Formats: sequence, C-alpha cells, structure tokens
Amino acid sequence: MSENKSEEVVNGVVVDHSHDRVFYVTFGAVLGFLIALTIVISIIAGAISPDPGMTDLRRGQVSERIAPVGGVYTSAEALAAAAPAAAATEADTRSGSEIVAQVCSGCHAAGVLGSIKLDDTAGWSARLAEAGLDALVQSVINGKGAMPPRGGAPGLSDAQVRESVLAILEGAGVDVP
Repeated sequence: MSENKSEEVVNGVVVDHSHDRVFYVTFGAVLGFLIALTIVISIIAGAISPDPGMTDLRRGQVSERIAPVGGVYTSAEALAAAAPAAAATEADTRSGSEIVAQVCSGCHAAGVLGSIKLDDTAGWSARLAEAGLDALVQSVINGKGAMPPRGGAPGLSDAQVRESVLAILEGAGVDVP
C-alpha cells in the first residue's frame, strides 16, 4: 500500500480519495458564491423603490387590468349584489357590417372548414334558396357544423345576427327577397 493516506485498497484495486476532497471544496465554493449572490440581489431589490412616476391614476388602471374577470357566488345575497353590476355592462352596438368584419370574416373570408366564402355569390344564393332567410339566421344563432352558436360571439342579439346575415348576403351580391 502507498504512503498516501487518501489511498486505500478495495478488492485488490488502489482507490484514490483525493478527488472527493476536490469536489467538496469546489462544491462548497460554488454554493457559497450562490448564497452571497442571493444576498446581494435581495439587498439591491429591497433598495429599489417603486416607480416614482406611478400616479394614483396609473395604479388604478393597473388594478383594473389585473382585477378578476369573474366570481363564484355561493349565496343568494352575494349573487343579488353582483347582478346589478352585470346588468350595467354596455350593450353591443356594432352594425351588421362591423360584425361581419370582426367576427364572421375569421372563417368566411378564407372558407375555413368548408364555410362559404364571403364573396361566393353562388354559394350564398344556393344556401338562401335551400333554406330561406329565417332558417339561415337560425343556423347562425344555433351554430352549424364547425361554426359555434352566434358565430362564436355569444353577446350578439338575434337582431344583430340577422343584420349580419343580411350584410354577408349583400356583400356577396345576393338579392334577398
């Protein structure tokens, strides 16, 4: 056996344990550095003050933006208190043409999943002749194929859906009786 105390014989093989010592020293140095870095970052973060340009108006805007969008009400009193706030939301005042541009065109502009393209006069004429205007409006209200009810805009009224269907037909050059 060697004179070095970091060596020992295991199953007839000389094993040197000095690499263990090197690992422990290196690991301790890295760990100490990371702890010191964490302390320095904590001190710097604590010294940084909030943005001096953050006014009360700006704080209000931020609070409004990050406020919850819904709630769970488990009692009748809480539900009654929340109902007036829900009823006070603005009514959708978009015209049929605006709804077509913002909602319907997402699929009908490119004919996604077999939908009739906005400018397909023959396709819209055939659909109108096959079902009639009222049935066409009902298919939009209830959904048809891959199209969700109300074209994916649940806030639309029946009148707005009808106006949108008329705008699509007019845009395609289809005469509505």
